[in-house]
Amino acid sequence: MAQKLKRTLSLAECIFFGVGSILGAGIYTIVGKVAGFAGNMTWLAFLVASLTALLTAFSYAELSAVYPKAGGEYVYTKKAMGEKIGTGVGFIIALNGIISGATVAVGFGGYLVKLVDTPIVIAALGIIALIFLVNLSGIRESSIINIIFTLIEFSGLVLVIIAAFPKIGSVNLLEGAESGKASVLMAASLGFFAFIGFEEIVKLAEETKNPQKTIPRALFVASAIVTIMYFIVAVSAVSALPVEKLAASSSPLSDIAEDGLGTTAGLIIIIIALFSTSNTILSNMLGSSRVIYDMAKEVKIMGVFQRVSKRQTPYAALILILVVMSAFALIGKIEVIAMIANLFIFITFFTINLSVILLRQSDPQKVRPFKIPLNVNNMPIISFLGMAMTLLLFGFNVYILIS
Repeated sequence: MAQKLKRTLSLAECIFFGVGSILGAGIYTIVGKVAGFAGNMTWLAFLVASLTALLTAFSYAELSAVYPKAGGEYVYTKKAMGEKIGTGVGFIIALNGIISGATVAVGFGGYLVKLVDTPIVIAALGIIALIFLVNLSGIRESSIINIIFTLIEFSGLVLVIIAAFPKIGSVNLLEGAESGKASVLMAASLGFFAFIGFEEIVKLAEETKNPQKTIPRALFVASAIVTIMYFIVAVSAVSALPVEKLAASSSPLSDIAEDGLGTTAGLIIIIIALFSTSNTILSNMLGSSRVIYDMAKEVKIMGVFQRVSKRQTPYAALILILVVMSAFALIGKIEVIAMIANLFIFITFFTINLSVILLRQSDPQKVRPFKIPLNVNNMPIISFLGMAMTLLLFGFNVYILIS
């Protein structure tokens, strides 16, 4: 008989989890690369990526309120399209979390090298092992650490904004890259990696108090906080440093802080980036383990992964993730793996928006504690827009990978 997870998380904790998942390593590592595509219109690229995420957040909110299960996307797509497609999407989202976590672990190693003389791969494997132990200790302990890390990484972005503040207004924010308007969409497709994480909130449904109301609220509040912060950081970045310098930097936010406030500030950002990357790995590992755990309760061949420890954590799923994430970390190549992770998440988001539409048709009388507004014949316009935006950025993502 499958064991149940313990409901302990409040709205505030879910919001912190969501903000921590999104704010993670993405903005610390790719804002420079995004600027290389979009020029001074980097802020617009992040807004386009944010809009795409927000449209899909509405679909997640409705589905999570109707089916408050830890399996998240696996549960939703299974209800809408059947067991096989649901299982496939479950594997995709779990693998996306694992690949993203491995990418960020390598990023952690890159930052740590600037402070300690150690091989990047060894540092990456070390942080994966450490975060594995934190997850194994229990959801309450993971939540407390997540809140602390989120506050630290948020303060790092505030420091960057302060460093750049004197130069805000010094550049033309409507001046894009030389490659034209399409470059903003290419930048948005890459910048979307910085928004991956808000969907992790739905995987806490079985460990959250009153999930039908709490999860949707947490989705929107976390997305709003991050969108505002990213917009300000993007404006600050292109104002503080030339786009060419941003694009060439492996630690753009550290360079901004050092340029505006001195070497010590740059060092502080590096240290904060270590906390930020650690927090992202924590969120990815936690979310992926809950998907695998929930799938294991219904897919016979995965039965072993529904085992829960005395501290009520899905330890078997966490062990699997430890092994697979470590294997991907051995590859390196942060930017390439980030784009691959984007491909998986775009496919998932398209499927989630489609699931809302299909379930509205197949089960229109179902009680929906949260229902997406703006409907025509009970069909959610927002979900259709979410599908269109996801396909658009998916196309540019593929184009970048090929070219």
